[in-house]
Amino acid sequence: MELRHLRAFVAVAEELNFRRAAVRLHMSQPPLSQQIKRLEHEVGVPLLRRTTRRVSLTAAGEAFLREARKTLEAADAAPRLARQAAAGEIGVVRLGFSGQTSYQVMLLIVRTFRQRYPDVRLEIVSPLFGGELVERIHQQEVDAGLLRLPVPTEGLCVRELEQHPLAVALPERHRLAGRRSVGVGELRSEPMVSYPTNRGSVVNQLVQAACLRHGFSPHFVQEAPDTHTILSLVGAGTGIGLVPTTAGHLKVPGVVLVPLHDAPPVPLALAWRDDDPNPALAGLVGLLDEVVAQLRPSAADRS
Repeated sequence: MELRHLRAFVAVAEELNFRRAAVRLHMSQPPLSQQIKRLEHEVGVPLLRRTTRRVSLTAAGEAFLREARKTLEAADAAPRLARQAAAGEIGVVRLGFSGQTSYQVMLLIVRTFRQRYPDVRLEIVSPLFGGELVERIHQQEVDAGLLRLPVPTEGLCVRELEQHPLAVALPERHRLAGRRSVGVGELRSEPMVSYPTNRGSVVNQLVQAACLRHGFSPHFVQEAPDTHTILSLVGAGTGIGLVPTTAGHLKVPGVVLVPLHDAPPVPLALAWRDDDPNPALAGLVGLLDEVVAQLRPSAADRS
């Protein structure tokens, strides 16, 4: 069954007149009649009733007309959709992110991307720690991940977007809670609530390295699955917590964040496979300069 036969049938079915249908199709009437006969032979049932005065659709013809229109619409749309897919204007991008302290940057990326590519489906993958995100990217379960550095970068493209200083989360009545900043060495004897130690938390690695540089190992007394839980446990008096300053937007009652003045900041970056052929992902990557430019004012405000 050829598309030209379907187009011929639709023209006749809509005009209910072979002469007008032939004019519409820019062809003569006899070849049009032959195409309709071939189509009916292929379908196996009459699609049209013909008399000397009028043409009408049979019940089979009415059913066939509905499906023929759908087929022609799909055929006409296919080249356009193919061009849009090649240009990254449609498709799917699966974006993972590293948790609540990256919410603000993640939302900015999503908003910018949706404005530019409204027909691309952007799927947000549940929060994962950096090591987990890298593994999911390599396994092609995630297209790009918003994660903390450093992470293993073999086979990945990585673009740093912003750096977030570390802060110590303290109960509001803690001896250090009123300070403008705190040094890592002042936390030597403090019990700490940490991110999980077995899920590739970059913040945990940085906290341990900072403490070791000051001559002690952190005293982790409890692990928490996410930043909000860390802050809640701090508020409950379990211990203190070291988190990026962007955790401030969570605003847990009874908890204050005090910047650490001698700990390195935690970079936040977007990572993706360097051999990923997804054009929609390329569209997302192409917006990163714009995203970084929008982040600069907020970074200046935090400083």
